[in-house]
Amino acid sequence: MQRFYVYPSPQWLIVLCGFLCCFLGTSIPYISGIIHLEILENFEITDVQAAWAGSIFNSMFMLSGISQSLIYTGFVISVGYYFDKGRSIAIGMVTCGCAVAMITLPPIMDQCVLSFGIHGTFRLIGAAFSQCAVFGALMRPNSVEMNRKKENITSISEESFDNQLGKGKSVVNCLSALRSVEFVLFCICTFCWNVSYNISNLYFPKYFKINGVSKLDVSYLLSATGIGNLCGRFLVGLAASDRKIGSRLLHFGQFSLIGIFTLFLPFYKNFTSQFLYMAAFGLYTGGAWILQAVIVVELVSLSNLASGYGIMMLCGGLGQLVVPLLAEVLDDSTNNNIKDIDLSKAFTLSGSLYIISAMLFALTARKPSSKSNALATTSHGDKKITSNANDLSYELEMELFIEKH
Repeated sequence: MQRFYVYPSPQWLIVLCGFLCCFLGTSIPYISGIIHLEILENFEITDVQAAWAGSIFNSMFMLSGISQSLIYTGFVISVGYYFDKGRSIAIGMVTCGCAVAMITLPPIMDQCVLSFGIHGTFRLIGAAFSQCAVFGALMRPNSVEMNRKKENITSISEESFDNQLGKGKSVVNCLSALRSVEFVLFCICTFCWNVSYNISNLYFPKYFKINGVSKLDVSYLLSATGIGNLCGRFLVGLAASDRKIGSRLLHFGQFSLIGIFTLFLPFYKNFTSQFLYMAAFGLYTGGAWILQAVIVVELVSLSNLASGYGIMMLCGGLGQLVVPLLAEVLDDSTNNNIKDIDLSKAFTLSGSLYIISAMLFALTARKPSSKSNALATTSHGDKKITSNANDLSYELEMELFIEKH
């Protein structure tokens, strides 16, 4: 089998390009609350309609959400392939771009809206998005991905079946991650916490504004989330790289704590307590993003990282689209205006969903054995036994190969 060697030098470039893609291409959810307020002020629409606009823009499978999902999923998978040892640290460094965006973009967007209006601000956002194509072009495939593609091409060419059957097998292989009960639970967990996370991002500015916080101070509170997010991504990346600290334990603990803190949000009346809450919110939610790829590898193996991560992000996008439906449920029957939405109930629901997500994730505590998964289909014929054994030996060979080089 021909091998495509990985040279050490591109790894820093992968991290840098991923950081910039993360900063520019996936930062829209962190300013969605500011955009939400501006849409309400500039267009005669209800809060539910504005919520639909923000959710579709932020979601992972419609309109502009397609580009965000491709950018985020692409660079996380690239980093996951490039780094075998220290994968969580590398992903933590890359996703720190989101934290930097959370710190810097809210005040910048506030000034852009004042200077250029909502239409000019959207043009600037589009220009920033286009730069991600340049950074993405610099992230070339590494040896693991190239050898995997070469093996797939060789195996398909040796098959005596027609092309349609080969395509059907490819689709089945992509969906094979759903055979894991733990992975399905993780997808449901991702759905729940994306609902909570989008409620927070969408309604934080309005909630604080109703409670007497000025527009400028609201942007500072959102920046506090970025400070905590930056620290959380870095610290969780270091902690997850320690074998004594399980990534699943970190994931469970983060959602449990932020769920409890969010339930008490209505009791944070002064600016200091609100600032501390926002910093804690960023600290405990930031680490969840870097643990996702690591947990997916643990649940479905490295060979299914791309398909498994894509399915998980699809569940996250569906969770973001649920928020407008919740806005209709929380809307007052007397009026469709945003002022009639009970934001205290909204954040109580958000905190409860964080805790439910943590409970669901606790059910994935049993780590599936890759060997048992490889042998699970032995009853389906000798050909599948050979194929699964080859896949297992291939994964072990590639992991040893990366460690040596």
